[in-house]
Amino acid sequence: MIEPTPQITFTVLLTVQALHLLHHRLAKRHISFAEVIGAALLCVPLAAAPAWAIMAAHLGMSAVQIVGSLWIKRLSPSWRETAA
Repeated sequence: MIEPTPQITFTVLLTVQALHLLHHRLAKRHISFAEVIGAALLCVPLAAAPAWAIMAAHLGMSAVQIVGSLWIKRLSPSWRETAA
């Protein structure tokens, strides 16, 4: 079994963030604070906090973005609704 490390959870968050932003683009929905927080977490050096805190933040933000993708029509306004 793979032992979770901050490097692995960083890669997970990076992948989820990229797919989530692509989904926003394809669904023509606006981004929200979750994408900004996810990007900010990716900028935090892995040695800046205890490993468990970094991994919890990465995995928690990944979960938020996955839920956001599943409920994108409910949580994010359409481009058409705000274009007027």
